[in-house]
Amino acid sequence: MSEIRELTCSDGHVLYYRLWIPQGRQVKAVVHLLHGMAEHSQRYDRFASFLNENDIAVYAQDHRGHGLTATKGEETLGWFAQKDGWQRIAEDTYELSNMIISDFPKMALFLMGHSMGSFLARTVMVQHPDLYDGVVIMGSGCSMGVLGKIGKKIAQSHVRKHGSQYVDQLMDKMSFGTYNKKINNPTTPFDWLSRDASEVKKYIDDPLCGFVCTSKFYEDMLDGIEFANRTDHANKLPKDLPLLVISGSMDPVGKYGKGILKVYELYKDAGIADVSFHLVKEARHELLNETNRKTTMDYVYSWIKQRV
Repeated sequence: MSEIRELTCSDGHVLYYRLWIPQGRQVKAVVHLLHGMAEHSQRYDRFASFLNENDIAVYAQDHRGHGLTATKGEETLGWFAQKDGWQRIAEDTYELSNMIISDFPKMALFLMGHSMGSFLARTVMVQHPDLYDGVVIMGSGCSMGVLGKIGKKIAQSHVRKHGSQYVDQLMDKMSFGTYNKKINNPTTPFDWLSRDASEVKKYIDDPLCGFVCTSKFYEDMLDGIEFANRTDHANKLPKDLPLLVISGSMDPVGKYGKGILKVYELYKDAGIADVSFHLVKEARHELLNETNRKTTMDYVYSWIKQRV
């Protein structure tokens, strides 16, 4: 079972987060987990409980515009901030990581991000590389290049025209409209998330999942994707920072293995000594909610355990 707590950030904003602490066991490491867009931290309960069984504590915030942080703060879903939203959620992550270190001093701390959370993890690890003993990059993607620049311009024009909290159906369609194209006879718009129909249904039935984000969110998110994929940023990383790049071979975010391979090569070329690459065969986007999730959970735990 998780415990819900709140952190008042440096700008006065209240961030809600969950923590899972192993009961009656000695904690051997801590994972700071970052969820993806249009979802929330409670969806990681199964994985966090599994890590608890293996003596690892887990903290996971609901980002601004998501989960309890949005509902309790009466925020617009899918909206970070009026300006510098990506940097703001990066700062939130840094502040919670610092709190984790004060809760568990001298304990190995791993940062782990899924999807949008992976781009966030890749941002924070560049800005604060000495905080972490390793980073798990799950369900990530490479630079969007020209398409990303075009998308950002469209999002910015919508912000100017409609305001930053405009729920942007066009950007949503541009971002996800093709994600089911390699699936035979999809039954929902979200089949690309997992082959497990019951997990997809849970996502669809959850009012805090699958919502359409705002124009400003897309502008911020595209900033984050580009920040994460810059060669000069990768080159700043400590060469001894362990990285795990993991994705499903049928994940459209990772361009079905091709894009995520570029992410791995970005860090390999930057001279990172311990960078692992793992492609989960046939898996779609949400590896922790896939039909073969147990194998993936075991793999991630094994990778962390070897680096504690």
